[in-house]
Amino acid sequence: MAKLAVISEPALASGFALAGVEVYAAATPAEAKRVLLALMDEPDMGVIAIPAGYLSALDEATRRRVSGSTKPVVVAVPSGVPTEVGERRSRQIAEMIRRAIGFRITFRGG
Repeated sequence: MAKLAVISEPALASGFALAGVEVYAAATPAEAKRVLLALMDEPDMGVIAIPAGYLSALDEATRRRVSGSTKPVVVAVPSGVPTEVGERRSRQIAEMIRRAIGFRITFRGG
C-alpha cells in the first residue's frame, strides 16, 4: 500500500499528526526541499503534500522533477493563510486536483 506524507510548516504539523498522517515539519523552504527529495526516493511513497509556498520556492530542476513525477504524486496544499480576495476555495481544490491527476475539473456554482 502506498504511503501519504505531509511536509508542513511547524505550526501546523501537530494537527496533521493528530489526524494520523506521517508528517515532517520544515521551518524553511530549504529544509522542505531536503525532506521532499528524501521522500520522493522512498519506493512505497504514493502522495506527498507540501505547502504551496515551499513548492513555489523550489529551484527549477527540482520543480521539473516534482512536476514529472507520477509516483509519488506531489500536491501543493494552501498554507494556513486566508485565500486572496475573489479566490474561491473550489478553485484552489480544482488546481490541486489538476496538478495531481492532470485534468481540470469544475465545481457547480464556481
